[in-house]
Amino acid sequence: MALALLAGPAAATPLALGERQVLVLEFTRPVAKLGVTDADVLLLEASGTRLKVTGQRAGRCQLEVTFDDGATLAWEVTVAALRRPGAAPAAGPGELELAIGEERRVPAPGLARVLFEENGALKVRPEQEAVVLVAVGAGRSSVVLVDGAGKRTTLTVRVKP
Repeated sequence: MALALLAGPAAATPLALGERQVLVLEFTRPVAKLGVTDADVLLLEASGTRLKVTGQRAGRCQLEVTFDDGATLAWEVTVAALRRPGAAPAAGPGELELAIGEERRVPAPGLARVLFEENGALKVRPEQEAVVLVAVGAGRSSVVLVDGAGKRTTLTVRVKP
């Protein structure tokens, strides 16, 4: 089974699950190819017409399933974090939490512009179809990703010491 980074935006259906949750999807056609934008968020196991999806860690990603006849389905997947005893509340949708020095690549298909708060918490480096966030100091920063059609996606990044 091939695991590849998604090539571009697709109409996606929302799908929500939690860390450690397993969802089995059954289809009428065999699965030929899988694509996911962040392989750390989901564990995917395909077998014939079945796809086992496991939430690995909290986060968001796109999932694409291509069938043997070339047809494709897409989902916008959100994996909710476990509540751990004594832990701070997890980041919500559109929020990221990074430690100082941590670097995160965020997929951004069709990226045209990046707007962000320059407050010393974050360095932002646009790349083709993505943006790289580097946590440099404790604090919060907003990042707005704008695609070629003008659609905006806002992320709130919290940098913990």
